[in-house]
Amino acid sequence: MWTNKRVGMIGCIVWMLTGAGWGQVALALEGRDVQPPPTVFEQIQIKRQDVTGDGRLDFVTLLGKRFAADSPYFEHLKIMVQDPVAKKTTFFTTPYGAYQPEMFFCDFTGGGVQQILLQAPTGGSAGTSEFYLFADKDNKPAILPVPQPLTISGSYQDHYKASLTIKETGETVVLDLSDRKKIYEENGVYKNGKLVSPVEVMPNTFSVLMPIDENRDGICELKGEQRVSGVANADTIAYVESYWKWDKTSWKLQRAVVRKAEM
Repeated sequence: MWTNKRVGMIGCIVWMLTGAGWGQVALALEGRDVQPPPTVFEQIQIKRQDVTGDGRLDFVTLLGKRFAADSPYFEHLKIMVQDPVAKKTTFFTTPYGAYQPEMFFCDFTGGGVQQILLQAPTGGSAGTSEFYLFADKDNKPAILPVPQPLTISGSYQDHYKASLTIKETGETVVLDLSDRKKIYEENGVYKNGKLVSPVEVMPNTFSVLMPIDENRDGICELKGEQRVSGVANADTIAYVESYWKWDKTSWKLQRAVVRKAEM
């Protein structure tokens, strides 16, 4: 039998950056002269990218402080941007830690300057991650919002079927789960094709939020992926892909696609 486990979404404090007009994740921003990384943090990833917009490569370093010396979990994360031309250093600090965090770079807003997308895996069995988007154009640090996971609901039906409804698009998809018939019957979910008791689907938050350049114009969109579980967390029945484009101050959903998971 599977063990039911629902993965909750981690809430973030939101406030408005002065003059920015964007809803922001509550992270610490800090600017100072160029200096070496804090000694209690170790370097996880180092990239040379122009994120300040002066046409020169900056040093962008992902730093982490481990929970313990032998732990794979970084309980604190910082991104350090060093501009050798302006001789400025900016730190972005996340509110949560991560396993194997990674930075990605692209121009998401269309301003001609790359931003920093940070993926911070939570390490849970659901395979979800937290995501953060940072900008440092002209050495003015800003934290941009990221898309919120889609609101997905649904339930099992007779004859080994499950319906999924995406609130943001109003679309409902019915999945044929007859390939799991034997397992469901053995575990008492169905009896002769009849649902024994009500079963609601369990959507997860984003496991993937990756940059893509669909129009090949140098401006990146974001592609998200959410895993949907059935009678238990281990029973993956679908993946819901969402495609997002930046529109002046926020992300706009372009489309959503439901893909049935194979056993």
